[in-house]
Amino acid sequence: MNRLSLTLLILFFGSAVAFGQSVARLDKSANLIPDNETRDEQVLAARTINALKRLDSNVIIYRSLADFEDQGKLARVPFAQFANDLQAVTNEVEPMLSRMPQSRLKTEITNALYSYRDGAFWWEKIDQPRVVHISALTSTENRTSSDSAFLATVPYTVAIHWRQANRYLKRAEELIDGSRK
Repeated sequence: MNRLSLTLLILFFGSAVAFGQSVARLDKSANLIPDNETRDEQVLAARTINALKRLDSNVIIYRSLADFEDQGKLARVPFAQFANDLQAVTNEVEPMLSRMPQSRLKTEITNALYSYRDGAFWWEKIDQPRVVHISALTSTENRTSSDSAFLATVPYTVAIHWRQANRYLKRAEELIDGSRK
């Protein structure tokens, strides 16, 4: 009887210890992201948002189609300067984005960057520099009426990309402000 009670006692304590360890492990894993990592994410996000705000200050965000049609400007700077700024911001932001954990904040910031890239892509299609190089004057470039109609819609596409980028940027700022409170 003594051995049976000793065996039951060891089994009981062994179970209790194993249960205690699993509960302790559960408590540690309940907060999957430690506070310092959350703080690091917020710092990285704030830095990326500040970099993207430099691009946002270069473009014009229209409230309505009528406003865009009245003014018709896409940005406050020439395309060449915007392209240089975009490249600099991209080089600054992408390493920080790669260090951020996957989250809604990272998605919003990435979408903002990609919207600026897409806008620049389309803006480049219609950019007409003041200086024309002789090598650019080729007789093989015959535009059809459908090509002309398509190119007429490109400024609207660019304006839409700027507006989307601005929305993503604002959402990212709201997410940071909400997590700071």
